[in-house]
Amino acid sequence: MSMNPDRRSCRSTMLVRIAFLAMCAMVAACAPLGPNYQRPLVTVQSQWSGSADGGNAEAPSSASWWKQFGDTTLMELLAAARAGNPSLQSAAVRIAQAQAQLGITRAGALPSVQFNGGVNYTRPDTLSQLLGRTDGSATVQFGLQSSWEPDFWGKVRRGVESDQASWMSTLAAYRAAQVSLEASVGSTYFTLRTLQQRIAVAQANLQQQAESLRIAEARFSAGATSELDQRQAQAQFQQTQAQIPPLQAAFRQSAHALGILLGQTPDYYLKTFGDRTDAPRLQSIMAHGLPLGMPHQLLLRRPDVVQAEMMAAAQSARIGMAQAALYPSFSLSGAFGFQGNQIGNNQLSDIFSWGRQVSAIGAGMLIPIFDRGRLVNQVRVQDALFEQAIQAYETQVLKAQQEVEDALSNIAGGADSLKSLQRARDAVRRSAALAVQRYKSGESDYTTVTNSDQARLQVEDALTQTEGNLLQAYVAAFRALGGGWDGTLAPPGLAQSVSARMTARSDWGNALDAPAPPSQ
Repeated sequence: MSMNPDRRSCRSTMLVRIAFLAMCAMVAACAPLGPNYQRPLVTVQSQWSGSADGGNAEAPSSASWWKQFGDTTLMELLAAARAGNPSLQSAAVRIAQAQAQLGITRAGALPSVQFNGGVNYTRPDTLSQLLGRTDGSATVQFGLQSSWEPDFWGKVRRGVESDQASWMSTLAAYRAAQVSLEASVGSTYFTLRTLQQRIAVAQANLQQQAESLRIAEARFSAGATSELDQRQAQAQFQQTQAQIPPLQAAFRQSAHALGILLGQTPDYYLKTFGDRTDAPRLQSIMAHGLPLGMPHQLLLRRPDVVQAEMMAAAQSARIGMAQAALYPSFSLSGAFGFQGNQIGNNQLSDIFSWGRQVSAIGAGMLIPIFDRGRLVNQVRVQDALFEQAIQAYETQVLKAQQEVEDALSNIAGGADSLKSLQRARDAVRRSAALAVQRYKSGESDYTTVTNSDQARLQVEDALTQTEGNLLQAYVAAFRALGGGWDGTLAPPGLAQSVSARMTARSDWGNALDAPAPPSQ
């Protein structure tokens, strides 16, 4: 007894479905090849040895940290840098790129389904046309094609793990770039303010020396002193005056660098903030103490350390991808559609009839034989790259601890020097005043005034530079402690904005008339 063709077709379809479901279950049950990543053991000290300023164990916060300097201009500059710095925007673009790559890899685990259709028209040959047959023929076909490679050995799953870790590394890289940007803005701004204070110190001493020069010239005109005193006073005045232009040039260069950090033109700071006179309050930040936390917290608080770890995790997954290439790979394919012919004036009206359906199913297997040695060495290459990534992670952890300790040492040394220079400043100011009084009364020559003025200028300038260096040390400590990052690996608002712009440009319906990205 013969079976109905429709029943045979339904039975075959059912068998294909059962086989497909069984294949999916087997793929899901197979554990992926390669090692499962675990955080490497690294050497971390138990506590900070250089904490000499009353540091506390709380984790620093970015916003509260910068507010402790009591400088509204600095807060405005930081906000402008976050919005306009090109390097930070480039880091946001890399997040969107990694996210798109992750989507591509995830799609590899699913079957590929495509729709195809077409019409082929064939004209009659010359002989047929001479015989009066001028009607051609047309072939109409359309349907679905599908292919799938079961992930028995976990190559796709390891690829997803690798791209997931790579995406997380770009998130950490963005935070690292933000921390570095904020520290660079703070450092450049404090350099600018220090130069401003040094210029003010030089100008104040220049005014004092101008008064001393006036006294020396008056005494010389009256015959009370020799020309030597007048020339000494004049030489000292001109020497101090010559120190101001280089400081002013350095100030302008720092202002230009600050404008570039903000993503603006070099003259932006001088035009926008040039008349600001507020300055950071060093004593305020020194009084609050450093939010040091514990050394082991650097593994989660330093974005560059997290970035190095995520890169190691991504490389670990690539070992499994390379190992999967050593084993046979399987593929399934199928097609289903309809096909019909139209000859002459005969209309093709029954294209959707079951009799015109065409279907195909296939399976394939690829077994590496002669190139196995090459594939084995590729596994070794990926394993070696993983070892290098682990070493880079360990180096980054050690470097992070060193940077914290160096910053703490600079803060402790700068604080001690600041106290000594403050006492020296009071002493040289009193000494300079006494020297002028003794010169006016004729008890000493102008050499005493010259030496006192030089000492006062040197000490006051050294005090200003020490205050600036101490501010720089606090910025370095902020950077070394992770910049106030809480360890959250979530796409920032800037990255989401970049991703939205990229989606708008890549949308196939609006690709030709997509709007230009808005300026930040």
